[in-house]
Parts: sequence; structure tokens; C-alpha cells
Amino acid sequence: MGKARLLIIEDDAEVREALALCLETAGYEVDAVATGEAGREKAITVPGYDLIILDARLPGRDGFEVLRELREEDGVMTPVLMLTGLNDREHRLKGFELGADDYVAKPFAPEELLARVEAVLRRAKRRPQPEKRRFRVGGIEVDLVDGTVTRDGQPVPLTDMEFRLLRYLILHHGRTVTREQLLREVWELPPTVQTRTIDRHINALRKIMDGEDETSWPIQSVYGIGYRLVGGEFVD
Repeated sequence: MGKARLLIIEDDAEVREALALCLETAGYEVDAVATGEAGREKAITVPGYDLIILDARLPGRDGFEVLRELREEDGVMTPVLMLTGLNDREHRLKGFELGADDYVAKPFAPEELLARVEAVLRRAKRRPQPEKRRFRVGGIEVDLVDGTVTRDGQPVPLTDMEFRLLRYLILHHGRTVTREQLLREVWELPPTVQTRTIDRHINALRKIMDGEDETSWPIQSVYGIGYRLVGGEFVD
């Protein structure tokens, strides 16, 4: 297997060069750019990257806006590790809500960064293989192995976090999953965190499925508890 390809988007030249050296020494193939615009261009190229390290404080278009554009406009599913000096809960949650996979606050030790990079890459490869791989529900078909979603044969773009949530609901279809379970097992956050990000991601998934209201949505709310995916079937 070849080296994992990483993209660094960091405007501070000293930090950017240190990051690149650290990651290259650890055996990764690294590209590094200084602006969000250049990073976005790189991120949508083929072949894609295995991980993007994105600084939140970029000149012009900040990292949160770059992340939103990659996820919502470009359909880029590459895992993203946010890098920022904004070490507070509000900005941490903002990154997760926009589709970030992990978060490292400056200043950090190289060992911490490498550990988090390795963990994100591991999670991306660790998806358990179900006995059957394709599931149809709400007018879409989900390939649980390839990580793709289609409607009438056409691709439906989802962020990495949206797909992880959808996959979790499919693997537990017919059963109620609590909000605490979703925070712990999908977002890997403490179940005591108060956030609306689950609701936003559920609504995003409902928009790509058939159904006009609560009675017809495949993803149903179990009020006061969580959510349940109903209907659907494995097709192979």
C-alpha cells in the first residue's frame, strides 16, 4: 500500500514548513499551501488526499468557510483535521458541525499531531464490513463498503460525517439510537455535550430521501430519546 497523501492548508510559513517536515519524516506524502483558495483547488483534484489538515485562521476566507465549501459545494468527503489556536468549545463544535473529523489546538506537540493524524486515518479505513454491503431506503442506495450513495444511479454527495451517521443508522435500522449514542459513537464526543449538530445532520439526510413529513420520513424522531431508521432492505 502506498503512502497516505496529506494536504496542509496553513498560512503561517514557519508552521507550514514544520508540519510538512514532521509528517514527511513520519512517512507521509505531503502537499502544503498557504491560502484557502489554493487549498480548495488542491482538495478537489484527482487523485484525492487521504487527509486534509486545515488551519481555522486563514487570510481572506477562513478555514471554517473553506471546510463548508468543500463539504457542501464540492462534495469533498476527505477527512479533515482542524488546526487552530481557538481552543474553546464553541469553535470546536463549529468545526464538527461543518464536517471536521478531529481538532488540534495550538500550541501542540508533534507527537499529539501525529497521533491524531494516525487516528483519523485509522477511522477512515476501519469501517466494519457488514455481511451485505448495499442498502436501499427512501429512494437512495447506500454502498456501505465503498462509502457511496446514489439515487437512480446518480451519485449523491454527502460529507464524511453525514455518511458516518447514515451508516450507523443503517447498521442499527429498526432500532432506536439515542442522542448520547450518536454523540459518543459517531461524533466521538462526550454524551453530555449540548449541540444541535445531530439535528442538522439528520435534516440533511432527510433531504436526500423520499418523504414529506415525520410520518413518511425513513429517519423518524423518537421524541426525547433519539432517532430510528425504518423500512429499507439490504439488496446483496
